[in-house]
Amino acid sequence: MIRLERVEDCCGCSACANVCGHGAITMVVDAEGFSYPKIDESLCTDCGLCARVCPIIARKSMDLSAKTYKSLYAGRLKDEAALRRSASGGAFWALASAVIADGGVVFGAVYDDDMRVVHRSADTLEGCRAFQGSKYSQSDTYQAYREARDMVRSGRKVLFTGTPCQIDGLLRFLIKKYDNLLTMDVVCHAVPSPQIFSDYISLVNRRLKGRLTDINMRDKSTRGWSHAFTYRYDLADGRSLVDQDKTVDWGRLFFSKLIDRPSCHECKYTNLNRASDITVADFWDDDNMRPDLRSPLGTSLLMANTDAGERMLRDVADTITMSAITEREALQPCLQRPTAADSRRRQFWGDYHAHGFGYVYRRYFDDTNYQKFKNMIKKILKTIGVWHPKE
Repeated sequence: MIRLERVEDCCGCSACANVCGHGAITMVVDAEGFSYPKIDESLCTDCGLCARVCPIIARKSMDLSAKTYKSLYAGRLKDEAALRRSASGGAFWALASAVIADGGVVFGAVYDDDMRVVHRSADTLEGCRAFQGSKYSQSDTYQAYREARDMVRSGRKVLFTGTPCQIDGLLRFLIKKYDNLLTMDVVCHAVPSPQIFSDYISLVNRRLKGRLTDINMRDKSTRGWSHAFTYRYDLADGRSLVDQDKTVDWGRLFFSKLIDRPSCHECKYTNLNRASDITVADFWDDDNMRPDLRSPLGTSLLMANTDAGERMLRDVADTITMSAITEREALQPCLQRPTAADSRRRQFWGDYHAHGFGYVYRRYFDDTNYQKFKNMIKKILKTIGVWHPKE
């Protein structure tokens, strides 16, 4: 059976709990909001399946310096309306559209009614729209793994998208290879705590005096595609508010390195050894090596890692403009090294458990009174037309 000695050795994919036919493993949420397997030894038969499907155990014994990609591209969806809804260049939409057109099913991350990030399936393009846009919290894949297994066993074509460890967990949970399954992982910075994300949503609800039904943190309507988060808040009362002076800036929390899952700081997937058929990410090109590929509407990095991945990219070539790129042009920090934890992480969580989210938000993330005053003056100057910020 799996014996978890360190929290860093579990990515929370739930493959072990899903594969256990005796119901001996349940996923239990810890004090930081992350799920970990808990074993009922009275039900365990010590069959070893849980350890066999664990992606972290497997990756520890692999040569992760071996590069798996077969081809590298920068791409942009030709459908501009769908491109504007996408976080970057619309690679997901191109792949999802092809699978749906073939009568298949797509799995991706969505917000549920409580604004928790969960994995769901869709067999229509309208259903896939909820999967568009980045979801900056760890998603719950527990039910999705078994549903995906049922779908591929029935012979239906399936596209499953997620973080690299979620994809690897799914493939190991399935044990055997299915030709009708296509997998797509995203280059991942690290997954933050679902508990902190829930607290964040509650804070936004209070500040906007409403109930969020959706949030897009990469809205392109005001300044286009960029590193900066631009927020669109959709509320139950029908309001749709863009930016709102960054009502509550999740980006500060997300990039703080204080709220990430511990395993992310030792990530086994921040390299060019991929488990999925296709890897996608933003194609930032911060060194400006390919200015011909930049666009205010976004550009995607696409890595074909398997023969199936290459075939799929050929199949969608009429819907997405793709240009071959070099490895140097494709590389970014999260393909080279894990995101390091902030040295204040333990202090942060001690403060959180002692004083709550409001306290840690003010202490670690909120603007000072001086900064708030500056922001107010900038807003006034912008309103009267005497200050024009650079986009």
